[in-house]
Amino acid sequence: MHHVTNIEARDDWATVTWSDGLTQSLYAPWLRDNAQDAETVHPGNGQRLIDVSDIPANPTFKSTELATDGTLAVTFEPDGHSCRYAPDWLRRFAEPVADPFAPRLWHESFTVPRFSYDAITTSTDVERQWLTAVARDGIALVTGAPTEPETVCAIAELFGFVRHTNYGRLFDVVSVENPTNMAFSAAGLMVHTDNPYRDPVPGLQLLHCLENESDGGGSLFIDGFQAAERLRHEDPTAFHILATTWLPFRFRDANVDLQARAPLITVDDKDRVVTVRYNNRSIAPADIPASDLPDFYRAYRTFSGLLRNPETEAVLRLTPGDCVVFDNMRVLHGRKSFAKGRRWLQGCYADKDAILGRLRLGIRDTASLQL
Repeated sequence: MHHVTNIEARDDWATVTWSDGLTQSLYAPWLRDNAQDAETVHPGNGQRLIDVSDIPANPTFKSTELATDGTLAVTFEPDGHSCRYAPDWLRRFAEPVADPFAPRLWHESFTVPRFSYDAITTSTDVERQWLTAVARDGIALVTGAPTEPETVCAIAELFGFVRHTNYGRLFDVVSVENPTNMAFSAAGLMVHTDNPYRDPVPGLQLLHCLENESDGGGSLFIDGFQAAERLRHEDPTAFHILATTWLPFRFRDANVDLQARAPLITVDDKDRVVTVRYNNRSIAPADIPASDLPDFYRAYRTFSGLLRNPETEAVLRLTPGDCVVFDNMRVLHGRKSFAKGRRWLQGCYADKDAILGRLRLGIRDTASLQL
């Protein structure tokens, strides 16, 4: 473990030197605001007890020293508040920390990770591998699950909570006459993300196969992040247009009229793709300036073409007991048409942060055991 070897402070800035030679700049207002003492943070739950307005407007360093236990002891001006900072806490902010669950883009030889239902429900190690696959790859297949109705909700509740929508706690995907949604037909479906007309969009979708006697109906999956990054590489202008043009999405029936606005591609503050929202059935007419339409449609068509690339398509023929879990903010799904035989899936939605929260808790508990 790295330790602090030197600390120099002047006015409202301090420079920490670490044992590996790394230097870290500390700003007094930030350090005071994030003090870890019992007056600032609850010792039991770690939640902040003060607001930024409770500390002096312009705190400075009165004194700094390295304590014998390796902590950094600081006293601030003008209120004289003193506290200590553990080196492992300070180090977290000294350099970027790699996300162990960062997305892994699919490649041409990608295969959907598979896990047996018995294993994920009896082994915490396998359960963690399953959830890690969903977090990193955006998809995982559970095999051998019970073929009882509502099993899909029980699988979602292994890691989180079912998200209710206007479709209910769960929904049946089975062909019917005059469907309110094309998903409830026997027609093929172009790959898409679900519910782009919601804010927030459901983070995860689960589809559980109860019956499949059809002569087609294979399930298609595409990594939207991989397609977006390919667009960024091959046509940066098109990527920028789709990441900055807000579009309307809409779904309506006799009971509900849902509307939301968002770009087709969303990036975060580090310019990483975090959401792909694509649904040719639910996108409403683009209400952008007419002069922007030619460039938008060029970018839109280019991205659509990348999403139709069979070389990066994963195809699954779900059999009874299979349940596919996928990231609805990343992985597009579709279906090949079918004409004969009954095909019955049940689906539900869940929040993605439930999986990430479970995985991060596992890292925290492991780290605690190693201390």
